[in-house]
Amino acid sequence: MKILGISNSKDSGACLIIDGKLVAAVNEERFNRKKLTKEFPHNSIKWILKEFNLSNKKIDALAFGSWKGISTEFLPDYIDEVLKNSSNIKNLKKIKEKYQTSARNDQNYLQYFKQGLKKMNLDKIPYYYCPHHLAHAYSAFCYSPFENALVIVLDGRGDFQSGSVSLWKRNREPVILRNESEFNSLGTFYGWITKFLGFTPDKHEGKITGLSASGDHTKCIKIFRKFLKTENGKIQTITNDNFIPYMKADIPELEKMLRKFSKEDIAAAAQKIIEEIVIKYIKFYIKKTKTSNIALAGGIFANVLVNMRIREIKEVKKLFVFPHMGDGGISAGAGAYVSEQFNEKIKPIDGLYLGPEFSIKEIKNEILQSKIPYIKPKDFSKEVAKLIDKGNVVGLFQGRMEYGPRALGNRSIIVKTTDKEINSVLNNRLSRTEFMPFAPITLEKYASKCYKNWSRDSISSYYMTSCFHCTEEMKKKSPAVVHIDNTARPQIVSKKSNLILSNILEEYYKISKIPSLINTSFNLHEEPIVIKPKDALTLLIKNGIDVLAMYPFIIFKRSI
Repeated sequence: MKILGISNSKDSGACLIIDGKLVAAVNEERFNRKKLTKEFPHNSIKWILKEFNLSNKKIDALAFGSWKGISTEFLPDYIDEVLKNSSNIKNLKKIKEKYQTSARNDQNYLQYFKQGLKKMNLDKIPYYYCPHHLAHAYSAFCYSPFENALVIVLDGRGDFQSGSVSLWKRNREPVILRNESEFNSLGTFYGWITKFLGFTPDKHEGKITGLSASGDHTKCIKIFRKFLKTENGKIQTITNDNFIPYMKADIPELEKMLRKFSKEDIAAAAQKIIEEIVIKYIKFYIKKTKTSNIALAGGIFANVLVNMRIREIKEVKKLFVFPHMGDGGISAGAGAYVSEQFNEKIKPIDGLYLGPEFSIKEIKNEILQSKIPYIKPKDFSKEVAKLIDKGNVVGLFQGRMEYGPRALGNRSIIVKTTDKEINSVLNNRLSRTEFMPFAPITLEKYASKCYKNWSRDSISSYYMTSCFHCTEEMKKKSPAVVHIDNTARPQIVSKKSNLILSNILEEYYKISKIPSLINTSFNLHEEPIVIKPKDALTLLIKNGIDVLAMYPFIIFKRSI
């Protein structure tokens, strides 16, 4: 069967599943160049149909992972909770307004989805809805290597929920253990903090994670503990006269309390409280289910420090974070759900290189049109390694584009890790304001020498979804990728996972005896990762990089 998964929420996109295997996936932002676009993914769908030579008639079903309809499941319980904790009737009015806004927005998205199908003549194909958090859960478990797992989903909101806990076994229906109301949302709390500190919610939460390492959480965490807790497997945001747990709430009392503290201390406290709650929450369900494999999805698990804390729980045997954990991965989860409704068993992912690629002829034509000097070296990987060793900032463009928010060596900027000042240099060139150092790519055979307690079972390390504590050798040889808290967020690379990237690392190791390089996404600040050769050449022209290594060619803006 051929299932087309579609999402038009945050970071809209599409995917294709054939006979249970995820064979293509891409998000619309890469085509329309609008970061985290919510537009209907017509370009993504067009590419998939063209790439696999499919007409609409050859698609068996459409899967849609959100906006199923209005639910009142959580509202009565939440109102009871508010009445117990608040004497202010205005809070109830705000809750009603929030609920109405959510319902209205969801209905608008649903209508927009139907209009998009009609415009693309897809409305005659049978389509199926999968609730938002169930789609997240399907992505977390079905694409994992596990036969059984405890699946945790935590995010901002979707279909009036902000999280779920479920127990999964292959070829069986999942057992839902807990659903969290959108009013008890850790994601919207972290988003509120992001906004309060002057950044953009749903986009810059990673900056808060990075900033947190420079602060002292003890100075203001008591404030957050008054409002956030988990007990008996439930997440609670304690509603009182001064607090309503959603991002656009007017919270003058909380703002007044926090203004006494530095941004760093607030970020540290917000990070700490999220870690505390998530760890306690997961431990409760590990004990309840006696399950040691953990699978995660949802925006909270874009937080690589949280993921590291989970991995370090002694009862956790193996951890899998679906690499496109945010709403951009909903289409893949919905596709898995619908596939299994037709008894098509989903196969675990063996890589994320699921997007567009370009032929040598197409690449050469773009280079010729740009009129920029280029060479075609006999040994591409050796030449790239030499250029990196000389201190060049190299854009690497090769093969199929990665699926998800992380660049994994096919649309990456790579630089040597020896100079800590390179973080400021790169941020300036790429117009970025990051507080976390750039992430490393490391050869698999040297990973255990670089990261404490790393093993080949550390699945998340192959997709840059978790931090690791660095060894003394790593701190000494690669200071540019080690954060102030002595952690790094690595991508481990082998010949099997990415042959060209592995070869470059091998050649660089021969020169330097260092098994790691900086890997950051191939884009300027607030732009999506490049998708086409023309996008990559544009960044070279804008001086974002010194050299463009676009396999099998190397393109120079100026003489090296």
